[in-house]
Amino acid sequence: MLTELLYYFLPYQIFKSVFFRGGLTYLTTYFMINIIMPYVIRLFRRRGITSDFTTTDHTHGPYQGATPIMGGVVLIPSIILSILFWAWINTYTVALILIILVYSIIGGIDDFAKILHKRKVKRGLAQRKSYSDKADGIPGSVRLTLEIFFTLAIIGSLFWYNNSIDGHLHIPMIPMKTWFPELSAYLFIPFITLVIVGGANAVNLTDGLDSLVTIPIMTCAVFIAAAAYIAGDVDWSNKLKILFISHEIKEVSIFAIAVFSACIAFLKFNSPPASIYMGDMGSLGLGAGICTMFFFIKAELYLPIVGWAFVVAALSAILQRVWFKIALWKKGREWAQKNRMFYRAPYHHHKQMVFTYRESSPEIHSIWHQVITRFGFGKILDEDKFLTQEQVNNKVIWSNHLKSVFYLVVAIMIYFKVR
Repeated sequence: MLTELLYYFLPYQIFKSVFFRGGLTYLTTYFMINIIMPYVIRLFRRRGITSDFTTTDHTHGPYQGATPIMGGVVLIPSIILSILFWAWINTYTVALILIILVYSIIGGIDDFAKILHKRKVKRGLAQRKSYSDKADGIPGSVRLTLEIFFTLAIIGSLFWYNNSIDGHLHIPMIPMKTWFPELSAYLFIPFITLVIVGGANAVNLTDGLDSLVTIPIMTCAVFIAAAAYIAGDVDWSNKLKILFISHEIKEVSIFAIAVFSACIAFLKFNSPPASIYMGDMGSLGLGAGICTMFFFIKAELYLPIVGWAFVVAALSAILQRVWFKIALWKKGREWAQKNRMFYRAPYHHHKQMVFTYRESSPEIHSIWHQVITRFGFGKILDEDKFLTQEQVNNKVIWSNHLKSVFYLVVAIMIYFKVR
């Protein structure tokens, strides 16, 4: 919006350059978060803006209270303002702003409900669940209903309004000239809604350890930025045999750069030990934005490759719940509680249990761990395990980060060359 105004008064081509505007977007987002976030952290600490069941210590010295949540209250406005400053406004940018805003508001309501519930538990007005380390938010059914409704409304409107958006699916590793299937609107819109809603909640599930979700979001943003720029350039798309979508799709690159910059800036405050969590407000908003951008560049089926961490988190949580229900029905509660699919879910919590050293075997048995160790995978020697929670967390976090970079390279090789 600002660049459009500048170009109106000063018609220089630099204001149309994606590289120039992408750089300004990166710097604007980065500095906004770095300037504002420290004040927000101190305010949230004083006000007890947290969902953890930890008593805040107001004594002098290092902060001993629970880590604040709702870091998304800085991340999301910084991204949107940077886009309004430096991106050209079109149907893609408007739809992305709406999607991110809607999901962030839903996530913010959920975060606020968790804070209220935690305070009620602290005052003795509500009951804390014995197995839960964090307070409860709004019911999952309510949250999913809101997400589905607004996603259908936005994507449905966009599908009918923007001619460059259709039901074609690019199947990985299959040339488009060989097979480029097209779904009808009545199948494609629900499918994309499922991708966005499921992907946003998968990102939310991945946000379980310090900085764990940040790097996978960044690798997705890198993939999107490259693919969107090439899909918006006739010459490059012809050279690399990438489907040319529209010149306007280049603005999705600007949006991806804003997300990447926000995550880089947030790592300063979210790297272990975290000073603040992004909360549902941040993870749902960024997750929905990432999934929507994959849809815009016609790479929906590449999301499970680049965003493998999100898929693993979501599938492990689903499998854990399904297995428990079946075991409860077949064997009874006592057996079901001691024989789980994973030690804990999502999967990064399972990995925590695997990397933790114990003199005796854990009380809970993992069916998954027993199966993969029989095939020669997943066995960790005691000398490679760790005693402290901090060491275990760092091992799990960095293992996931390195895998995220690996799968980004794999996805780029497939998308740009194996066609």
